[in-house]
Amino acid sequence: MKKGIIILLWIVLMPANSCRTGDPNDAGIFVADADYIQIVLFHLEQRCESCNAVENETLWLLEEEYSEEVLSGELRFIPLNFQTESGKKAARLLRASGQTLFVVKGDSIEDLTSPAFMYASTHPDYYQEALRTVLDKYLE
Repeated sequence: MKKGIIILLWIVLMPANSCRTGDPNDAGIFVADADYIQIVLFHLEQRCESCNAVENETLWLLEEEYSEEVLSGELRFIPLNFQTESGKKAARLLRASGQTLFVVKGDSIEDLTSPAFMYASTHPDYYQEALRTVLDKYLE
């Protein structure tokens, strides 16, 4: 029960929720060469159904299967608005050119844009499996 409350607080208090309203404030900061895993979702201020689905499915998977890694700081979800300074800076570093999803650890970058945006809203299990595969590889 305590674990569930902590996860619920993390989701509620996580600044990622501000992205859904189109708030231009950043939800987080991308850190180049970090020693933890970063799931970086680049989006625009005005968000489409697919972008919202990617975020929702990512958060659901993290809560269901990776809550310990999230709570320990080993795994972080970072939605970034392209129109903010930290979003622009991270986009330059990662060479993101549009709405994209990257999983980054150190200097290793996995681009999950295609499975994320093709499947998150219509076949979320396909997207979750693609994300799970990359996360498990980095967590080994």
